[in-house]
Amino acid sequence: MVSRQGRLFVLSSLAFAVFTGNAVAGGFEKATMWDAKYAALAGAAVSSVNTSSAVFYNPAGLARIEGNEIALNASPTFVQTNGPAEGDNSYVKGERNFVPNAGLTGAYRLNDRLVMGYGFYGAGGSNTSYEGVTVGSLTPMTGDYSTDIKIMEAGLALAYQINNNWSIGGTYRITYAQADINLASAAIFGTTGALVGYNDLSGFNTFGVRLGAMYRSDDNRWGWGLNYRSDVSIEADGEATTYVANTAVHTPGIAATAETALPTQISTGVDYSLNNDWKLFGEATWTKYSDIESINFSSNEGNLLVNRIIANWDDQWNFRFATEYTGIENWALRAGYIYTTAVTPEEYAAPTFSTPAGAHSFTLGAGTTLMSGKLGLDLGAEYNFAENDTVKGGGEVTNTGTKASSGKYDTNAWALHATLRYKF
Repeated sequence: MVSRQGRLFVLSSLAFAVFTGNAVAGGFEKATMWDAKYAALAGAAVSSVNTSSAVFYNPAGLARIEGNEIALNASPTFVQTNGPAEGDNSYVKGERNFVPNAGLTGAYRLNDRLVMGYGFYGAGGSNTSYEGVTVGSLTPMTGDYSTDIKIMEAGLALAYQINNNWSIGGTYRITYAQADINLASAAIFGTTGALVGYNDLSGFNTFGVRLGAMYRSDDNRWGWGLNYRSDVSIEADGEATTYVANTAVHTPGIAATAETALPTQISTGVDYSLNNDWKLFGEATWTKYSDIESINFSSNEGNLLVNRIIANWDDQWNFRFATEYTGIENWALRAGYIYTTAVTPEEYAAPTFSTPAGAHSFTLGAGTTLMSGKLGLDLGAEYNFAENDTVKGGGEVTNTGTKASSGKYDTNAWALHATLRYKF
């Protein structure tokens, strides 16, 4: 006869399977993601995570989980990117886009030392759009200029507690990407408008890993964690369309493939309890975005006008600082700050990718428990922004010689986070 815990685990797995069809990711790999507790702590989770969200943050933390759990996470996000979408020193306000980022995770303790975890969640992406952009000085064209990339993951994890101090873990990842990329630029020395679209792109990568280690002191006053994410290359198949004003270049709906990657990432961090009520967190995350020199496009059905978007991105660093106060009965209050270094060099700035400037994120939130501790509720909010008023541009951002526009670039976003966690 199957135990009650076993039945609950099977039901949670079925719920996971249903939910995955509706989950989407948001933003370009933003500094905080979908778990409200750790979003309020500025994403500084690698040294202390002890919930099923460890599947994402640090699989070694699964070994520290109390019992079994299912967690539903929702992070509605609103993002707006502005920039010179119509050429040098123009300033076009982008649309404010709604991104329903979310995640579902669960964990099941196999024995005293071994814990299995699973999840489906948003892992990254980009969402920027400008409507009615006009390009070309002599023969203009008007259309949309946008990037909508969604990167989702399914993860299956296993963690092992070596002793009271050390635990290790790993997550096997399947990565799925969807994308619609629409370019609006001026060809032939800036005189002729051109619209190029790569739409309904999608593709899988069936092998990626996260590997983690965690150390807790004997008195649990402080801890250290390390999380490694392998890079995954993604090929997404869809359609390409090209229209150039007053020319014979019109290629609607030919098959095309886009190639890009979610790069290697390493996070390490510490937490320290000042006393019974106050805890401090610090973490640094390095992501090897320098591996992404371009997004490449190809087709077996004809030549593509734009077969490469040149990125030449820099590596990214996130520096996270947070605090938690638990001096109020059955409540935890949290706040944090993140500084994110610029990925996009000024020379290769693009209005539909990340702003070429350092970004600042501010987070806060609270958590409590209900039903004698079986149900956990965490809430959070964040605001982030990046701005650069004097971008010089000038670099070639496509194979056609299109130059990056100079001018003002800025991004702002805010998000709400809610996590409901059931322990059994």
